[in-house]
Amino acid sequence: MINKDLGYYTCGGIEFSSKVDALIFSKTVNKPVNWIFHNELFSNYNWEIEPEHSLDFYYDKRARELREQYDYLILSYSGGSDTHNILESFIRQGLHIDEIVTNHMSKATKSTTVLDTSVKNSWNFSAEHELQAVPRLKYISEKLPKTKITVLDVSDIVLNSMNVFDDVDWVLNRNDHLSVGQTFRYNYFHFSNIKKQFDKNLKIGIIVGLEKPKTFVDAGKMYIRFGDASVNITSINDFNDDYTNVKVELFYWSKDTLPMMCKQGHVIKKWLQLNPHMLHAWDIVDPKKYTGYKMNRLVHEKVLRSVIYSTWNEEWFQTDKALAWWHTEFDTWFRTNKDLTKEYSMWQRGLDYIESIIPESLVYSDGIADSFKIFSHIYCLGDVGVNNGQA
Repeated sequence: MINKDLGYYTCGGIEFSSKVDALIFSKTVNKPVNWIFHNELFSNYNWEIEPEHSLDFYYDKRARELREQYDYLILSYSGGSDTHNILESFIRQGLHIDEIVTNHMSKATKSTTVLDTSVKNSWNFSAEHELQAVPRLKYISEKLPKTKITVLDVSDIVLNSMNVFDDVDWVLNRNDHLSVGQTFRYNYFHFSNIKKQFDKNLKIGIIVGLEKPKTFVDAGKMYIRFGDASVNITSINDFNDDYTNVKVELFYWSKDTLPMMCKQGHVIKKWLQLNPHMLHAWDIVDPKKYTGYKMNRLVHEKVLRSVIYSTWNEEWFQTDKALAWWHTEFDTWFRTNKDLTKEYSMWQRGLDYIESIIPESLVYSDGIADSFKIFSHIYCLGDVGVNNGQA
């Protein structure tokens, strides 16, 4: 059953939850693929009118509605700015979170992890667990003493999951994220203690902190963009067909959060008006900038933590975001471990297989297939009010 709130694909009148399945079918029938993500609802919304309340008002409203909707709430918590902001919304309202689940791959990444707050390279992402998540979990235990805290090292799951498939079959029924760590690390259904909770006759919601608004400026107007690659990070949904009582909830990107997302966009627009020297990082026609994706990862992610969240401490540790997709810097531990040559070979064969059957659907970086082409929907937030970086 497709959770349409997470987006889905159509081709030739058929619906797909898997991007890979949709792309392969598209080539077979020679018909285009469409990505559906609340298209009609979002298209009919007036994004140019700024909602009147504060961002914290809309964050709190979302948290209350989720608490009222579910019997058991699980927050997938990384310690990053997105999920920590969700946490603080529950705390300041005195709302109960039944369980906090934090996963990490410390065992697998031990050889490449440096527990030094000055080392913020993207390959050192696993240090975030010890240097950021663990201190925040201690804070949670003090603020929410009745909340169950579950910490999962998913290293063995990530590596052993490759072995349950026949050769290249692991890439089928996937969405966007074919990097080895991303493919399986969010699948809680491998863990018996989590599944026991799912088996209960409760309405269960898994809250995922997706995601900061993707915005850009073109010809003096600001736009908000929703891309399937972002939504497809929630691979949890690929495994829960047997659990109809469990639903993944995107906290920020939802059909129920239009005023919140619109307000975020306008807050960013106002920030740019006050900081016109930063317009180059948003203006897609600036020839001196990186590609939009790289600028988003290198600049937007860092800047927006304090622009749209009142709950983030800039002194907290976070590494840089990865720039590659399938060959992500986050998987340096996997590519450099000589004991994992079998798993690496199997992973690479899967990528080679995808490239052999649907090369026209891929994006190449330095001649190497690194991602699927992105489907997106764009909505206008109105005039920016600055011109070429000048107020």
